[in-house]
Amino acid sequence: MRYSQLKFATSIITDQDRIDEILKSEGFHWLIDSEIEMAKIEIKKRTLIWWDGFFYSGDWYYGILKGGKFWGTFHNGIIEGGQFYGKFISGVRE
Repeated sequence: MRYSQLKFATSIITDQDRIDEILKSEGFHWLIDSEIEMAKIEIKKRTLIWWDGFFYSGDWYYGILKGGKFWGTFHNGIIEGGQFYGKFISGVRE
């Protein structure tokens, strides 16, 4: 399963197709194109927040990484937590 859940507005969504629809409508095509598993994510103020799950490969373009394991290419955003094994291009690492 790609997503365990998406928190969006006041809803918790677990339907995989519905999550893809929301990600597309919010401009997060890059996440749909990435290889991920069990992603627990949130969209807040047009920012993607990754709480947990596995980001195996792909390009992360902007958001906040708070947990999980990451092996992809991080282009921009904030890394606050999780286990980072990927390639860091730019952003903030705390």
